[in-house]
Amino acid sequence: MEFLLLGAVRARQGAQSVPLGPRQQRLVFAVLAWEVGRPVSVDRLISLLWPDSPPRTAEHAVRVCVSKLRSILAGHAELTAQGSGYVLRADPLTIDAHRFLDLVEQARATVDDRRKVEVLDEALGQWQGPALADTASDEIRERLFGGLTEAKLVATEDRFDALLRLGRHHSVVSSLASLAETYPARERLVGQLMLALHRGGQSGQALDVARRTRQYLAGELGIDPGRELQDLELAILRDDPALATPRRRGPAQLPADLADFTGRSAALDQLDALVARDPAAVVITAIDGTAGVGKTALAVHWAHRIRDRFPDGQLHVNLRGYDLGPPLQPAQVLNQFLRAVGVPSDGLPTGLDEAVAMYRTLLSDKRMLVVLDNAVSADQVRPLIPVSPGSVVVITSRDRLDGLVAMDGAKRVVLDVLSPKEAIALLRQMLGDRVDEDLDAAAELAVTCAYLPLALRIAAAHLAVRPNRSIADHVAALRAGDPLAALQIEGDSQAAVTAGFDLSYTALKPDAQRLFRLLGLVPGPDASVDAAAALTGADDVDVLLERLAAAHLIEEHTPGRYTFHDLLRQYAWERTTEQDSLAEREAALDRLYEYYETTTRAAVELLYPYMLRIEGGTPKSFDDHGSALAWLDLERANLVAAVRQAEGKRSWLLADTVRSYLYFRGHIVDLFGVARHALTTAGDDPKARAAAHNSLATAYYSQNQYAEAVRHYSDSQTWSRSIGWLTGEAAMLNNLGAILEQQGDLDGANAKFVELLALLRSTGEHHHLLGPALIRVGNNLQCRGRLTEAESYYRQALEFSRAMGERHAEANALHFLGGVQYLMGELDEALKDDSEALRIYLSLGGRNDEARARTHLANVYRGYGRYDEAMKEARAALVLAVETGERRTETWVRSALAATHLAMDDKTEAAAEYERALAVARAIGARYEECEALIGLALSRGDRGDAEAALVIADQIGYRLLAHQAVEAGATRHDDGLLAAGDAELGEDP
Repeated sequence: MEFLLLGAVRARQGAQSVPLGPRQQRLVFAVLAWEVGRPVSVDRLISLLWPDSPPRTAEHAVRVCVSKLRSILAGHAELTAQGSGYVLRADPLTIDAHRFLDLVEQARATVDDRRKVEVLDEALGQWQGPALADTASDEIRERLFGGLTEAKLVATEDRFDALLRLGRHHSVVSSLASLAETYPARERLVGQLMLALHRGGQSGQALDVARRTRQYLAGELGIDPGRELQDLELAILRDDPALATPRRRGPAQLPADLADFTGRSAALDQLDALVARDPAAVVITAIDGTAGVGKTALAVHWAHRIRDRFPDGQLHVNLRGYDLGPPLQPAQVLNQFLRAVGVPSDGLPTGLDEAVAMYRTLLSDKRMLVVLDNAVSADQVRPLIPVSPGSVVVITSRDRLDGLVAMDGAKRVVLDVLSPKEAIALLRQMLGDRVDEDLDAAAELAVTCAYLPLALRIAAAHLAVRPNRSIADHVAALRAGDPLAALQIEGDSQAAVTAGFDLSYTALKPDAQRLFRLLGLVPGPDASVDAAAALTGADDVDVLLERLAAAHLIEEHTPGRYTFHDLLRQYAWERTTEQDSLAEREAALDRLYEYYETTTRAAVELLYPYMLRIEGGTPKSFDDHGSALAWLDLERANLVAAVRQAEGKRSWLLADTVRSYLYFRGHIVDLFGVARHALTTAGDDPKARAAAHNSLATAYYSQNQYAEAVRHYSDSQTWSRSIGWLTGEAAMLNNLGAILEQQGDLDGANAKFVELLALLRSTGEHHHLLGPALIRVGNNLQCRGRLTEAESYYRQALEFSRAMGERHAEANALHFLGGVQYLMGELDEALKDDSEALRIYLSLGGRNDEARARTHLANVYRGYGRYDEAMKEARAALVLAVETGERRTETWVRSALAATHLAMDDKTEAAAEYERALAVARAIGARYEECEALIGLALSRGDRGDAEAALVIADQIGYRLLAHQAVEAGATRHDDGLLAAGDAELGEDP
């Protein structure tokens, strides 16, 4: 049901109008609807109904109005007493006034003017006349909706601004003239009318409007026009070109063109011909060739040449298909592109298919140039190809991308090395007259560099900073120096490239050469200044790194972090294997691994102090949680690569150290990789095997693969017990109990937790695990419906974690405390504790933790009737749960979403979400969540069979609270014993 205030006050069910009673009753409803979700006092209602002299029966009359409105609204909105007044609980977007404001906010966040006009048209279309047209006097209307009427005028002006930017000045003149006559003192409207007239060739009339406005303001208000209107009048008098219709704004993401781009005339002609062949089609061009051949330079240069043909803009992305790190995924790129064309961050789709559909829809009437650089496969780029006629897509790749040619009609442009003439032209661009002074030597230099643009540029850059060295001397150095410099194998472009690198390398001082060589050993995609210092065993590497970057041998891709072109990485590795002994290389890597391990340890001990870890080296320190998390995020790819490259203790110790970060941050693929490698390198070391099994179990647990998780946790427990490692044994008891609980074996879980608490209390040195253990016991009690006891354990855990200064454990205790308070109806306390838990989780960077916390907040907001906030939190949580692959969390989120839909009387959508939650719960064997979803389905569909199925599970396992809820949802209780116990805990009579 919709509720209409912007015009005649009424309700509407589909196409049918629903009367809301006589005028006073309609006014009561209008006030409550305008204040939806907020209490309105009876005194305020009386003052609006009878502004002069209310009758003695006024309060009774208000109650009668409310009573009748309840009958009309039954099943569509909830009208309840609160304090000294009443509150209407309904979705604000079912009320046209709130829908108008929401659409106005959407329009303001929209960059694309055409979309802005569409949204504002929808917003203004909510108005069917003056607000409360048949219900309130002008005085009351102004008191209630004066601000809303002003918002309507501002939205109208915003719409005119967008239309003027789109060049539609002819279409708005009539509307602007009418409004400016109605509101002659609104200078923004007057200015818009003047601008529209001027752009339509009616500058004289525009100046007449300015004159009449000046006279009106002086005569009626005694003021002059504002500065902006005066400046506009002066600009029209001068026929200022700046007043012309602006070009439509679009993304302009092309990288800078090379100022000295040279040659490639044949390739450029081929590209031009492809576009000219069918200007109305979507042209897909794939440029492929070997590394360093200049694919990106050609694509960017050609894109700059033709960009004026694409008035809607240019999109560009480096897909990182051949970086050492993972290639960009289509969903990541689509998010970037959608933001670039005006989609706000909170409007981005969460699924790939939805993102593709939105991308193609938004570009359907645009002519766009899209450059997709460094693609790894056809599958990576297909979702990024628009379907709009007249758009052009340029793709670069080392691969031929035959699939795009066969299936998508792409045209290949194969890029070879430069011709001799083009190579000389490139050298001449970079070195000027020096090339013509010794043309033969320049030709020899081109041959030595195999005509590869990258090699030619490095050699020319080296010569450019040595103006006194001849090109001939350079060629001699290339051929007479290191054996690789003289290597000239036909068709072996990699060997030819090393010749160009040698020139820059041999010019370095020995300490810079050594650093460059050792950087070739780095297992990950980049190296920080600290990592470089660890490699060399020296602290003063900053200057050396800057020297290498100046020589174009490395690149500072972000401040303080350096990477290689992949061919240079191979070249550095060859240099170190030839020039450094095996012992020197092993010592350098050992220093690097130690740096990674000790710094990772410092970060995770600060972030996750209670997580199980093998003792390692003395850690460094971090100032705060944020810096620790930032370091881990930056180094993740390097840490994972180091685990996989290292051997023995260096590998499994680092794997164990980084485990907690990978788990809490949701990098589960990486966690599986490092855990499996750690298990293969652990050998016969009992503690190493215990840690490796724990890491692998954690990965399986995160994916709800409980059988494998139990197997590896049990193996870890066995190895821990074999060497008397009580901390390891205690941690495994905790983990095994958690799995049993999630599978519905409450008694088995309780036995593990009792054993765990006994073990912890017998050994004071292992006290840091006591907080998590107390939470586990609380969980078990909560599942059984013993909420008061559960709350007590959570409070003990909170007190303990705060005493220990363990922030993550504190957040967990607050999170579970908030959850049980919600179940007990203590919403204010639940909101406080859940909000604090979320704040801590955000500071620690745990994405699954954040999803869980937002789910709790969604439940609390729903309890308050604040459905918009509940939906916002639940949807944010769902994105996180899906991204991290935490399927159990996904069941919680979907049930929270469903419950909110149900509270808003959207039973169809509620049932759909409960179905999704049920499917996931059954897939992972989560019995509590399965039972919860069945109860929700019973409430949504009115099917007693769902409630009966839930009751069977609850009775079988001992979920007392859920058993009670199942009976309330329609299940028939044949044995009242369990229900009575649950009722007693809930404070109800059985």
